[in-house]
Amino acid sequence: MNHPFEEAPYASPFEDQRAESAFIHESSYVDAPCFIGENTSILHFTHIMSHSHIGNNCRIGNNVAIGNGVIIGNDVKVMNSVQLNSGVILEDSVYCGSSTVFSPITRIRGEHQTVSRVSPTLVRKSAVIGPNTTIASGMQIGRHSFIEACTVIDRNIPDFAIVYGSPLQFAGWRCACDSRLNFKDEEAITCQNCGQQYERKSAFKIVVFTKGDLHLDSHSGPDSAVQ
Repeated sequence: MNHPFEEAPYASPFEDQRAESAFIHESSYVDAPCFIGENTSILHFTHIMSHSHIGNNCRIGNNVAIGNGVIIGNDVKVMNSVQLNSGVILEDSVYCGSSTVFSPITRIRGEHQTVSRVSPTLVRKSAVIGPNTTIASGMQIGRHSFIEACTVIDRNIPDFAIVYGSPLQFAGWRCACDSRLNFKDEEAITCQNCGQQYERKSAFKIVVFTKGDLHLDSHSGPDSAVQ
């Protein structure tokens, strides 16, 4: 997976910066250096480790654990008791439901002389992750996708996909406006709510047919998508 550290302007090394308008509850710990953006709230008993970036207008709930170097964009909501391990990137407007866990490693080594492997995980813009979801290390979750509660993510999720369960199952497609998309036999459809058009490329891939007012590109998501 191509991981966009080099594309993210906030991924470069930085000094400790905490906006005056940010709220950090006195029971929480934010290790230095970290970046905390404007109007961001960090609630009770949360620990944010060093070299993490949290953008503007974010809400970090109670009892959240954020590992070293985690990158969180703007307008992100991380609800209570979420565990974000090192290597996780949450793009803008992501919602992460309570008690979601991002697995920290892809290869576990029991012997002390060996080293476990960490793979980065990317959650793209406006994805919604339901409560009690477990996400394996190294996954990519597509834009505007919707993961239902108590799901186990062990493969990449396409843009606009709705998935659920363990083992992981595909439930359908959703528009960026949150409406359900029903392709049936059509290769292209228009959202009945907002008028955005989509084109189906395969059973597990759709793209934006016209950009409209959403300003979306035609990125089709990861290749190893849920089936």
